[in-house]
Amino acid sequence: MTYDAANDKLVLFGGNGDNREVFSGVWEWKEEEWFSQHTELPEGRSSHALIYDPVSGKTLLFGGVTEDGMADNTTWLWDGQQWERHTGESPSERHSPAIAYDKARKTIVLFSGSMNGDDELWEWANGTWTHITLEGDRLSSRMRAKMAYDAVRESIILFGGYADGHSLGDTWEWGGTSWTKLSDEGPGARNNHMMISDTHRKRIVLFGGKQRSPEILYGDTWEWDGTTWQKVAESGPEARGMAAMTFDSKNQRVLMQGGRSLDRKAFRDLWGWDGRVWAEVN
Repeated sequence: MTYDAANDKLVLFGGNGDNREVFSGVWEWKEEEWFSQHTELPEGRSSHALIYDPVSGKTLLFGGVTEDGMADNTTWLWDGQQWERHTGESPSERHSPAIAYDKARKTIVLFSGSMNGDDELWEWANGTWTHITLEGDRLSSRMRAKMAYDAVRESIILFGGYADGHSLGDTWEWGGTSWTKLSDEGPGARNNHMMISDTHRKRIVLFGGKQRSPEILYGDTWEWDGTTWQKVAESGPEARGMAAMTFDSKNQRVLMQGGRSLDRKAFRDLWGWDGRVWAEVN
């Protein structure tokens, strides 16, 4: 899920339900209501990357797992009416990559993921994907990590993920040329968490996620202020992972939709975080 700032609406695509059925088509949330827009393409998928590009005014979709269980590497652009497939170079097939928009550099950043993700870093700008040659410390390959823009540091922050059978709890910064490790302190190790930038309050908001070994599903809320993590809530939505999260800049709130419980039940609720409390929306 992502927020289309030009048209003041949320855009949600794909995912899967209780019986692992794979969804296609677009749902949009505007004026406190959901609207469905059926499209034949792209085909249904889950664990893809979806993000709004303010430069082009379009929503970008990349990768994911299709109904046949195969990882995908196609890039699609949604203008609010129809999808257009990008025909240029794209990252290799993968699912569950980390993705964020770097407001300072006007660039979408995509990192790693499962299948053929390795520790590759790609950036999308001016309608083109570019494979970035890394300098300095290399961040290890991982899937189900999350990235968000840090409005204080004017850089991208990555937290957690899953690799080699273990959930991770490290915090890294991408400044445009290299990765820098910032901290091992903060939320417990987890993957499939939700994380987004609240650009109004200049905080990164993190909710929930899952830890492996031992298996724990979190329902806590953390915020990153540019220097440290702080737990700000332990109540609100039911514990979950794999939800969709974005920032509604018009109403200055974080919105989170769906996700999965520990027994893989799919949620269909919508919650808002205003920086103090969670409240269910509609």
